[in-house]
Amino acid sequence: MPSTPSYPTKDDAVQRVKDAADIVELIGEHVSLKKAGTNYKGLCPFHAEKTPSFTVNPQRGSFHCFGCSEGGDVFSFYMKYHNVTFPEALQNLARRYNIALPEKPMSHQDQARARRKAGILELLERAAGLYHNLLLNEGEGSDARRYLTQREIPHEISRTFRLGYAPDSWDFLTRQLSGPEELELAAEAGLIVKKERGGYYDRFRKRLLCPIFNLAGQVAGFSGRILGDGQPKYLNSPESPAFDKSRLLFGLYQNREAIRSQGRCLLVEGNFDLLALNARGVNYGAAPLGTALTSQQVRALKGYAEEVVILFDGDSAGLKAAMRAVPIFLAEEVLARVVLLPAGHDPDTFVRQLGREKMEEQLATAVPLTDFVYNTLVERYGSGLEGKTKIGAELRTMLSGLTGHQLQQSVFVAHFSKKLGISPEQLLSGKGAASVPPPGHPPGQPDRELPLKQKQLLEFLIIFPEYLQKFLEAGIEVMITSTFGRNILQHLREVNLLESGQQERLLDLAVGPEKTFISRLLTASPAYSAEEREQTAVEQLNWLRNCRIKIMHGQLTKQINEAQKSGDVDRCMQLIEQKKALDHSSNISLSGPATTHAGEKS
Repeated sequence: MPSTPSYPTKDDAVQRVKDAADIVELIGEHVSLKKAGTNYKGLCPFHAEKTPSFTVNPQRGSFHCFGCSEGGDVFSFYMKYHNVTFPEALQNLARRYNIALPEKPMSHQDQARARRKAGILELLERAAGLYHNLLLNEGEGSDARRYLTQREIPHEISRTFRLGYAPDSWDFLTRQLSGPEELELAAEAGLIVKKERGGYYDRFRKRLLCPIFNLAGQVAGFSGRILGDGQPKYLNSPESPAFDKSRLLFGLYQNREAIRSQGRCLLVEGNFDLLALNARGVNYGAAPLGTALTSQQVRALKGYAEEVVILFDGDSAGLKAAMRAVPIFLAEEVLARVVLLPAGHDPDTFVRQLGREKMEEQLATAVPLTDFVYNTLVERYGSGLEGKTKIGAELRTMLSGLTGHQLQQSVFVAHFSKKLGISPEQLLSGKGAASVPPPGHPPGQPDRELPLKQKQLLEFLIIFPEYLQKFLEAGIEVMITSTFGRNILQHLREVNLLESGQQERLLDLAVGPEKTFISRLLTASPAYSAEEREQTAVEQLNWLRNCRIKIMHGQLTKQINEAQKSGDVDRCMQLIEQKKALDHSSNISLSGPATTHAGEKS
């Protein structure tokens, strides 16, 4: 059988992909498009709008948004929407339309990056298959199958979501991998963990696994629940080139067509809430991955649903989540409603005990998100003078999350000032109030140049300032190199954040870009369980200590070389002893718990 010919140049292949691709079909998978003359129109997936200004021209194979000026061809859309590079977009679309690429369509660096990400995705797919097979067919998966039966999750749902089981073994997956390169890729994918003293062990053990799919249908990571005793109860894949939990939602890929058909999406907190709803035919939901909702996730939902209905348990955590969600939905101009379930119920227990019909009746009681938050605050604080003062403070905190969205800020202030019976100026005039910025001065993105790891460290400390002293002892001051980052770290040191309610003092100290960064984070910070918080702290502290030791090691090596060149024997011997002591201390402090667990292979 003749092989598929390769086209002589990359430009030829690019044109072939453009010719083969149906841009309306491709974009229509993520944006609800309606015919408008010879074009198609829909709500732009790249900025917030209520009136469609996003236009697709099938004759020219192009799109353009008259609201944000984003535009281009099939490659431009694919790159922007899926957050990939051009080489990755070319490779994925060529594969989709069965078009062969030239042997060297990319630079050496691009090829290496694309191969690495493709390798990670391939390993994640292999792992998902192994875990899924073990759950469905192997004896080791019997406990997991029994657990699913107890939770009334049928086999059909297990297959639809490709649920899996990671056995109680330190090397079940590690043994399936071969060669140092594959092991390194698996570690980068978050499937296995590298030991400080060499070797690897499985990250997921004795856990029921929910694969998390991206919108291209690829396994990007996992969310695992422990079976039996053990901590943490829930464990997600770490961030990787394939897995960005701020962009992904569990169940969105499987339920996307039902969500589009319904025109709305149910947003639930837990994976099992979603599975229980799907098992009873309520199949138009999605779940964030154990974190607070993000603007990227709402933007992804906007491509499929006109409104989002949030199902809350009704506890204090539910109210906190609702308050954090208000500025996000307003900024993205997505209609959001809230359904408060009866006391003692979550979506899982409610639909299991009362069924689909009662759930649909409950969903019909949904109220606008802003009304739900306001009414709950009135119940908490009262509507007297003191109560209104406290409500105003809460509203100003939410308002800070709308920085850069002047129209939405104005609507927010007008809406809530009318409800409180005060003027917009009075609502804005409280201590720490976020005033509407003057026209022509849109806020920047001060953290854009901040390296990712430094940004993650600072974000964690702003949310959990009680860890500041440990991070200082681990050497965070050495690692934070930018002026922007050092300013924030200095603010953290100046304020006694171990006392509750001191984040406002942090905002008072910060000015300009630092204040914008802190305010945005406090408004939409991720929600951590106690176990996830501690696990994240341990991982970041270990990373800090490791990096500090590497820096000190490099400095000592440089000093030893300089002492040898200058013939300073005494100095050289002193430095060698310091280096030995450093090596010894690093072996002790960085040995880690992985080397001490009983039953683990060394």
